[in-house]
Amino acid sequence: MRILYGLLAFLYRRPVQLVLSVLLTLILGAVLVITIQFTFFDLQWLTFLGGILFAAILSLASQASKSEWVVARRTRQLERTRELLELEKKRARTVEDALQVADERARMIHDLQPTPLLYIDRDLRIRQHNRAFLKLTDWPAERINGQLLRDVAAREYPALLPRFHETLAGSMVSYSMAWSAADGSSASYLVKQVPWPPDSPHASGFYILMLPEQAGVPAPAAAEAESPIPATTTRSTPHAAITDDTGETMYLHSLSDQLTGSEDPRVKLLRALKSEDDFLLFAQKIMPLRNLPFEHGCFEILLRLREEEDNLLPPGGFIPIAEQFGLTEDIDRWVVRKVIAWSMAQQKTVSGWEMPLLCVNLSDAAISNPEFARFVRTELHRTKFPASQLCFEVGELETISNHDNVVRFIAALKPAGCRFTADAFGSVKLSFSHLSGLALDFVKIDGVIIQNMFKTPADLVKLRAIVGVCQKLGVRTIAEFVEDDRTLEKLREIGIDYAQGFGIARPGPIDDIR
Repeated sequence: MRILYGLLAFLYRRPVQLVLSVLLTLILGAVLVITIQFTFFDLQWLTFLGGILFAAILSLASQASKSEWVVARRTRQLERTRELLELEKKRARTVEDALQVADERARMIHDLQPTPLLYIDRDLRIRQHNRAFLKLTDWPAERINGQLLRDVAAREYPALLPRFHETLAGSMVSYSMAWSAADGSSASYLVKQVPWPPDSPHASGFYILMLPEQAGVPAPAAAEAESPIPATTTRSTPHAAITDDTGETMYLHSLSDQLTGSEDPRVKLLRALKSEDDFLLFAQKIMPLRNLPFEHGCFEILLRLREEEDNLLPPGGFIPIAEQFGLTEDIDRWVVRKVIAWSMAQQKTVSGWEMPLLCVNLSDAAISNPEFARFVRTELHRTKFPASQLCFEVGELETISNHDNVVRFIAALKPAGCRFTADAFGSVKLSFSHLSGLALDFVKIDGVIIQNMFKTPADLVKLRAIVGVCQKLGVRTIAEFVEDDRTLEKLREIGIDYAQGFGIARPGPIDDIR
């Protein structure tokens, strides 16, 4: 009976191909029964044929029982999976509700801020604003988000534009400026630009916080408000002189406490410049996309403060402090000396060492000081370092706001053999006019254009146009923010010469260069 029940259950539940096998077995059994009934086989043959029939039926029953067990197990697994999915759906709904509540709370806090606050993306479009900002514009609230800042704040935009590059490069910027309200009145504000996210050397956007200046209290960057030079231009200010009550002081003191503890930050940075261990040199690979010069490697040199690495603080947090105390040129000198010394030591101690091209970023203070160029020439002569393996990166903002000094700086070091890169090209203006008179070897294209080339056809058109002009000028192109193979293949197709980004290599200690 159990065999018969299993057989019937099998016939009821199994797929068509198994049912056919059952029917075939039954037909075979019927043929055997007919053969036994109407033939004159002896007892041995009949026993043999009966054994075959019994074995076939037994095998079929076993297969049916096994299949039923497998189906039951899979059914239980599906039920368990369904339960887990329902549980995950409930959790997701709970998280969504919590995020919605948090978003509403953040928006409420944002709107209740008494001072104007904006969030600007890398395309310089307004993505967030509060009610206080609405008082400064005659735009409807529902139309501001998504608009270009130059359209919403047309009068103030020329004064704001030169300062954006530093913030998008990861540095906080502060300055004073007048801002006109919608009713025609004008007030003076201490404007702070804070990059976001704070732990990235290439911000995806930045916040603009506008603090009304108190009557009779001088703004720390008042002199810079009338100058086209970015507010991050270095200035020498004693630590004791920072006694104003603005957010600039709060920010610098908070940053100093994290990086240097209670110690005077200027003293801390000066000691780091004299130490062998407080500053760390990092390097990020720049990869050629075809057969090009510098087959032995090309690397951008980056600087880290040891406290940043030890305390997991954002890289480059010490830069605003260095700018506040006029130490950026001293830091640039330290980097040049260390890069040259490290390279010469590698050449002496490592067998078969092939020196790569080493690219060093420079501050506006170093570029503007003729003594810095003389310092570089002296170091090259003293160490016998091949100048052709040293490349200086100059930000696009400097080529615009400090063009004459950039021309003089390149002219002073180009005859020695040094190479030069215009960094973040296209981040401020998509034009080659500000590169006139600059003997450049490379143009490093702004990462936003690279990241958006699949999303925005206009950015792909821009990229092709930049490559076409650079090829005619004999200038090599470098694409930054390359993060995946798809982007890499497209850049090869377009004709980009070099690529840099997390998809190529992440920054690491300079000693990892091989």
